[in-house]
Amino acid sequence: MISAQSRVLITGADGFVGWHALTHLHSQGWRDIHVTTYSSSDRLVQACGVDKVHQVDLTDKNAVQELLQAVQPEAIIHFAAWSSVGGSFENASKIMHLNTELQLGMLEGIKNAVPTARLLCIGSAHAYGHVPAELDAWHVTEDYPFFPDNPYSVSKLSQEMLSRAYATAFELDIIFVRPFNQIGPGQRGEFAVASFADQIAHIERGEQDYLSVGNLDAVRDFTDVRDAAVAYRLLLEKGQSQATYNLGSGRGVRMQDVLDSLLQLADQEIRVEVDAQRLRPSDLPVFVADPRRLRALGWTPSYSLEQTLRDILKEARLQKTEKTE
Repeated sequence: MISAQSRVLITGADGFVGWHALTHLHSQGWRDIHVTTYSSSDRLVQACGVDKVHQVDLTDKNAVQELLQAVQPEAIIHFAAWSSVGGSFENASKIMHLNTELQLGMLEGIKNAVPTARLLCIGSAHAYGHVPAELDAWHVTEDYPFFPDNPYSVSKLSQEMLSRAYATAFELDIIFVRPFNQIGPGQRGEFAVASFADQIAHIERGEQDYLSVGNLDAVRDFTDVRDAAVAYRLLLEKGQSQATYNLGSGRGVRMQDVLDSLLQLADQEIRVEVDAQRLRPSDLPVFVADPRRLRALGWTPSYSLEQTLRDILKEARLQKTEKTE
């Protein structure tokens, strides 16, 4: 049974989702948390202590096994991955290689060093791809077939399939998570909502003339990353081994409505222009989770989309201010 007294390893803990998961676990009294990072991270050292921060190349299978042998975690949240859909065709070879090696090394390490550890396999809802017309893209369940439509989604599906093979063959305790769109403070500007906020902050400071956007007709399911962090904890504690869980709000929102909400928070009128370079070769028109399986564990989102957008824009403005001081 995984609880606040368990020893946990979080890979990619200095990333957007990993940092919020770490912060949430600390807030809930989890103290024996080890983390990995590819490069040095002062904030991880401050949060966890230097002896629990491990700078390691997770594509090095021997290094991963040595890490797991030394730490002996009871649970692992494996966030480390190439996590961008945009540009995945241009970086297809790198994405496929990196994400496959990251997952394979972790699975081999668990099998050999900590075979009883619980692993959260962080896949992606993008593995569903273009939901067929006969199915309901407004309520995508965990049982939907896969139609991945870009190299990133293929790589995440590959991670999941590898994990399923190891779970079956070696009776590993693996839980499969398919997150839909996660947004919130700290997200990189290459993601749509963070990009909107960053550009508004630039425009308000006179550093940019207009806001550049891609497809605004798409409907997406947004979850605040802080609510997602709660979900990851609940899955560690209560998730069923070898079961799959969608992580999403269950609410579909048009990108145009998201942008309009942010523009209402701006301190001036802002001109918006569509940039053809921001339009992806394949883009899903509607993509919304059916999160009932996760909700059955007791998870309910607490952040409204409006609050999330306010917090994202607040941080974008703060970052611009800090850079000029």
